Amino acid sequence: MSQNEDNTEDKQAKPKGRPKIEIDVKVLRNLLEIQCTLTECAHVLGVSTDTLKRNYEDVINQGKTLGKVALRRAQWKNAIEKNNVTMQIWLGKQCLGQSDSPLEEDAGTILPWTD
Repeated sequence: MSQNEDNTEDKQAKPKGRPKIEIDVKVLRNLLEIQCTLTECAHVLGVSTDTLKRNYEDVINQGKTLGKVALRRAQWKNAIEKNNVTMQIWLGKQCLGQSDSPLEEDAGTILPWTD
């Protein structure tokens, strides 16, 4: 065997780069469901935000979406089952495009001044 072949075998046996950090995907998803920021998630998990973005994009999107769905479900339940009028009005504005400002044709005219 030549000297170059010996060096090639030695280099291939050594792991290259930093060892991959394994994170608990359930913890990440739970943090995202309560709308934690990526910075907060990164601090809790002991990794950088770049690592999360690069390796867990699908988990990030899923966690954020599940959190929004849970919040919407809670709002809907509060509005309908508990008959929360304030939440019903807010959801009407958000979902149905309703507003509480009347559209009158005379709204732009100046009222006459009388003494």
